[in-house]
Amino acid sequence: MNVYAMCVLAFLVLGCFSSPADVRAERIEDIAHVEGVTDNPLVGYGLVVGLPGTGDTKMTPFTRRTLESALSRLGVHTRDLDQKIRGHNIAAVVVTGRLIPFLRVGSRMSVHVASIGDATSLEGGTLLLAALKGPDGKVYATAQGPVNTDRAERVGFPKDKKEPLGGRRTTGGVSDGGLVVRGLPIVYNGRKHLWINLNHSSFTTASRIVRAINAHFQSRLAVASDAGTITVNIPATDQDNVVGFMAGVLNLRVTPDSEPLVVVNQQTGTIVISRDVSVLPCAVSQKDLTVQVGTGAPGKPSPGEPLRLVDRSVSLRQVVRALNLLGTRTPDLIAILEALKESGALKARIRVAG
Repeated sequence: MNVYAMCVLAFLVLGCFSSPADVRAERIEDIAHVEGVTDNPLVGYGLVVGLPGTGDTKMTPFTRRTLESALSRLGVHTRDLDQKIRGHNIAAVVVTGRLIPFLRVGSRMSVHVASIGDATSLEGGTLLLAALKGPDGKVYATAQGPVNTDRAERVGFPKDKKEPLGGRRTTGGVSDGGLVVRGLPIVYNGRKHLWINLNHSSFTTASRIVRAINAHFQSRLAVASDAGTITVNIPATDQDNVVGFMAGVLNLRVTPDSEPLVVVNQQTGTIVISRDVSVLPCAVSQKDLTVQVGTGAPGKPSPGEPLRLVDRSVSLRQVVRALNLLGTRTPDLIAILEALKESGALKARIRVAG
């Protein structure tokens, strides 16, 4: 495997290793959120124009109608241009964004765009004005602006000579390209109850939060409904200042239950390991690669031969590093991790992002 291939497939491994006893206390606000204070998904449809010949090669009916509608709104008559309009510098895209709580009308937000046609790249394009709707069908934001594809670069080799060196850049973002036109007001004063939802459900963490709240206020204000929800009763004296009361609650510190977690970003190839995770003796095969832990004899790994890690148990960091040296692709790495998890050899939760 050449040096370039190893660079393209290299993984950034971030190891944050600690024992459960070393886990630090966290603010409740950092491990949970108040019910209703969550991001709201928005979605819309639009056109990216100004592409250097990398747009949709076949002008689909909905792309053509959208372009004609956009030109008509600008005062351009398209009746005689119907057969002359071509693609290549235009791409139909889906626009998505998240309306963060407490954003007011006029606030800016970033949006994400993704091609829905056969465009090969959105690099250098500009998103035309698009309306973003919520689940209720109402328009909450608009978006437009230059598309940035740098963060959307796909890890891997080009499939053919026509594909750009960095992979097909058919997704991208418009930084601060969204404009909020309708807010989501949330009224707290006067309420008698609020609910705290844990970001990651845990009976242990929920119980610790309840004890911390009740001990701080010296009253049984909090009750855990389940592993992910805590009901907080607001004292009558604080119902006119719920924001101040909840600020005090959310700033209390508790020690969350620690769970080993492995996060793999399939676009960038980045791996984040939350703590020291061991891999128990096992053997896993993926395509032409076999990973053996606790069996076989030691030896330098090479393509086409089994990867042997002969300790009774090894850290996941060692396994990932060895796979990296072999130039394992991101999809294959994810498959190996999932197989290790399924066999019981990997005692950690796997989350695939990107």
